[in-house]
Amino acid sequence: MSFSHFPAISRAELVRRLGCMEQIGGAEVFTFAEGPARGMQAVCVRTGAGLSCQVLTDRGMGLGEASIGGIPVSWLSAAGPVAPSYYNPSGSGWLQSFGGGLMTSCGLANVGTASTVDGVEIGLHGRLSHLPAREVAVRRHWVDDRFVVDVSGVVRDVIAMGTAFELRRNYRFTIGENSFRISDEIVNIGAAAAPLFLLYHFNFGFPLLSETAELDVTPPPVSTSVRDPTQTADIATWRHMTAPVAGIVERVFYHRLAPEAGETEVRLSNVVGDTRVIMTMHLPTAELGCLVEWKMMGERDYVLGIEPSNCFVAGRDAILAEGSAEILAPGALKTVDIDVGFDLAPAKDA
Repeated sequence: MSFSHFPAISRAELVRRLGCMEQIGGAEVFTFAEGPARGMQAVCVRTGAGLSCQVLTDRGMGLGEASIGGIPVSWLSAAGPVAPSYYNPSGSGWLQSFGGGLMTSCGLANVGTASTVDGVEIGLHGRLSHLPAREVAVRRHWVDDRFVVDVSGVVRDVIAMGTAFELRRNYRFTIGENSFRISDEIVNIGAAAAPLFLLYHFNFGFPLLSETAELDVTPPPVSTSVRDPTQTADIATWRHMTAPVAGIVERVFYHRLAPEAGETEVRLSNVVGDTRVIMTMHLPTAELGCLVEWKMMGERDYVLGIEPSNCFVAGRDAILAEGSAEILAPGALKTVDIDVGFDLAPAKDA
C-alpha cells in the first residue's frame, strides 16, 4: 500500500484546495550552521506522503538523512554530516568524513582501495562524495497531472591534464508519492579514453535494519562471492541480518547481476512497531552489473550497505589489472537511472 494522502486527486482539484504547494510538500534549500558540517549546503525535500530526504549538493550530490512516515531509514556514522573541506585523500582517510546518509556517491576515478592516478593519490572510493556541485537548481513544477520537485547539479572530477569526468545528476521527487528517481549522465570530458568507476553507496540503518529485516534480490544474482576469501562460509547468510554483535568485522559480498534481465529489484523490508516498512530499488543491469553488499553488524557501527555499481570494490589498480574496468572514450556518455521507493503497510496485512 502506498502511504499517500492524495494519490488520486487531479491537478485541477488539488489546486482548488491549496494556496501554496509547499503546504503539502516541496523543497527547502538550507545551510548547516554548526560543527564540522558548518557552511555545507543541502536541500530538504518533502513529498507530503511521508518521505523526507536531504540532497547533499555540497557532497557530490549524495543523500543525507531520510525517513518515511517519521521512521528513519538511513544510517549515519559517528562522524555525522561533515563538510567537504575536511576530506583526507590519503589511504582510507575518506572514512574520517564518511557521515553515511541514505546514499554516498563513490568514484569516478576510483572505487575501493586507494590508488595513484595521473600522479595524484586518489583515496578510498575516490573524491566524488567530497566535491561540491555547480549549476545547482531546485525546480518545482507540474508534469502533466503531478507536481514534481527536481534537484539537479553538476559535479566535475578532474585532474588537470589527466583524467576528467563530469557527472550531471537529477533527483525527481513526486508530491504525493514515496519514491524518487536518480538520473545520471557521466561524460568523459578529458582528451583520452579513461576507466570509469561508479558506485552508489546506499546505507540503511536501525530501525529499518534489525535482526528481523529481510533482503531479497530479484532475479537472483548469477553468482555471489566474498571480498575476503576467509569468509566464504558466510555466503549462505547474505540475505539474513543479525542483532548488533560486539567486535564483529564487516562482510562484503559481491553479487553479479543477471545482464539479460534488464532490471534487478532489490527489496529490504522490516516490521517497525505495528508497521511494515519496505524499501524497493530498481537497477539497470546493463549499466550497473555489480551489486556490492556491505553487511556491518557491529555495535554502534550497525549498517547494511546496498551498493549498485559498474565494478566491485577491489580498487582501481586491481580492477584494471583484471581487465574488467569500463572504459569511456573522450566525449562518451554513460546514463544511469535508479528508482527508489518506500511503502508502509500495517504489519498484520504485510
